[in-house]
Amino acid sequence: MQIGELARRFGVAPSKIRFLEDEGLVRPVRRTKAGYREYDESSAEALTMILQAQSLGFTLDEIKGALAETRDHGLRRDYLIGHIARKLNELDRHIVQAQELRARLVCASNELKARMKSGAKCDARPSAPSPIGTNRPRAATPARRRPTTMAG
Repeated sequence: MQIGELARRFGVAPSKIRFLEDEGLVRPVRRTKAGYREYDESSAEALTMILQAQSLGFTLDEIKGALAETRDHGLRRDYLIGHIARKLNELDRHIVQAQELRARLVCASNELKARMKSGAKCDARPSAPSPIGTNRPRAATPARRRPTTMAG
């Protein structure tokens, strides 16, 4: 099949396939006398893997590492498993960060709603004691005593 047909099959621009070819990820099996690229099913399978890997967040360098140096684009599954595990760990960290941010936003929203209900007016400047978004109770600060003088 020619590049246009391959591009339509995967819903990508022919320029993307040419770019992936320049990167050494997809190879035409031959060129016609007129110079047209022709691809076979192994090229289509490689393109399937490449597009799927890109949709999972793999970089071109990571994809290159996953492809063995064979004509039929064999996969290094151990390499992929390791990279997938790293991406899962990275995603888990992002999820935890997003959940923490969400909790802080909920807390800030609840705090502001409580202030509105109590009728307390909000100043343009935030009050000093409690940083918005913390769930921790404020530590009581000991009252400072003024030195007394013995007036006699």
